[in-house]
Amino acid sequence: MTKFFKNNQERAQLLLVVMVWLLLFAIPIFFGDSAEQTNWHHIFKIWKEYSILLIIFLVNRFGLMPYLFFREKQVAYFMSIAGVILLFSSALFLLQYIEKRAAPPIDLPPPPGGNVPNGFELPLRHGPREFIPPFANMIVMSILLIGFDSGLIFFSKWMVSEQNKLKAEKESIRNKMAFLQNQVSPHFFMNTLNNIHALVDIDAEEAKDAIIKLSQMMDYMLYESLSNRISLKQEMDFTRSYVDLMKLRITDDVDLKLEIPEVLPQVEIPPLLSISFIENAFKYGVSYQSPSFIHIKINIRDNRFIFHVANRIHQEIKQNKNSGIGIANTQKRLELLFGHRYELNIDKKDDIFKVNLTIPL
Repeated sequence: MTKFFKNNQERAQLLLVVMVWLLLFAIPIFFGDSAEQTNWHHIFKIWKEYSILLIIFLVNRFGLMPYLFFREKQVAYFMSIAGVILLFSSALFLLQYIEKRAAPPIDLPPPPGGNVPNGFELPLRHGPREFIPPFANMIVMSILLIGFDSGLIFFSKWMVSEQNKLKAEKESIRNKMAFLQNQVSPHFFMNTLNNIHALVDIDAEEAKDAIIKLSQMMDYMLYESLSNRISLKQEMDFTRSYVDLMKLRITDDVDLKLEIPEVLPQVEIPPLLSISFIENAFKYGVSYQSPSFIHIKINIRDNRFIFHVANRIHQEIKQNKNSGIGIANTQKRLELLFGHRYELNIDKKDDIFKVNLTIPL
């Protein structure tokens, strides 16, 4: 992609340069100083000066810039380009001087009245006096031309550099996302397999159903969740299945509620964003010594995905140093995916842990 962009940049830049030079050489023809016929002598004179400018341009673009400036030899570059400009300007000055001396003198018109005083001769001149000498004009034009061309080259390289930087950032985000998603998966499967293992001796048929449901969830996590975005329905089906499997290890004393709208819009969201919060609630919010509850509620409103989960914080869980690793990983994912366009509020108050997440759809 970057190579394609770079090639297109070079073609566009080359086309622009060719068009500018064609326009410069065409201007004297269409905007000459003769209204009746084309003054080719004057045009060829201008083209001669433009040809010198073109040579300076080619030397700078294909010689001095790539072999000196972009090889960290800036001092040598500036000395070389100054020498090239002075060399060609001096050559133009010398050429103009020789042509002017070789041109036939032009008599000035007599003074008003036509009388010339005795002993006074009219001066002769070799052509009209120019306001700016040709060599000085050549120096100014060369500097402007080199500045324009250098700016064009720098802009092109900056664009390619920005594309490379953007590509590197996307690749970095993709790698970080894959790493963070893989951190979620092993922890989830470990808990679920432990639950099914405990269920085998209690209810074999229910264990079989749980294995089928787990295989479907594994397929989702291993293949579907690798996409940047997944349908909201698939994500909610995964959430329901996850909660159903988590029910296997909790008793009826745990107040468990899951609220998901029956009718879901056909939109897509990044996969596995809320599962870490739900996993955290089951892992650290269930106690067999004291009353426990887990309330999960999901809403879709104003083109936003709104997730809420609340659970009780138990005394034996507070000392666990590993709690919250999944939440920290999810926060990193949210920052990579949405920047500042998401809202995440985590509140711990009166032994109640609450998470409120809002992301744009």
